[in-house]
Amino acid sequence: MLEDLTVRIVTTLFYLISLLGVAVVTWGVAEAVIRFLTLLAGHRGAHAKLVRKTARIRERLGAHLLLALDIFIGADIIKSVISPAWEHIAMLGAVVLIRVVLSYFLEREMERTHQSAQSGRLSDHNGEGE
Repeated sequence: MLEDLTVRIVTTLFYLISLLGVAVVTWGVAEAVIRFLTLLAGHRGAHAKLVRKTARIRERLGAHLLLALDIFIGADIIKSVISPAWEHIAMLGAVVLIRVVLSYFLEREMERTHQSAQSGRLSDHNGEGE
């Protein structure tokens, strides 16, 4: 009886936390699309300026995706409480590893994009404002 209640509570937590991760991804994608469409609709200026602003949108989307990946990892760890069998733990390890690798490369891409935008801003101070 107590075990069934624990499983139901942990399962509910898993789904709630996963739903939070989905909400973060959805929010980030919706925000990026709205910002990009607004940028395109009001774009009047140099191509370099458009590229810099698009890079900022990608940076912000990347931050949402990184946060969501961390939330999903947390949900998977909580789910492992329900099924501590070795096959489930191995699957959890593989999923966490894949998500950590994705997070690592996404973060590197964000840093690269940020550095490109910074260097572009530094070399683009010829009177053109943002």
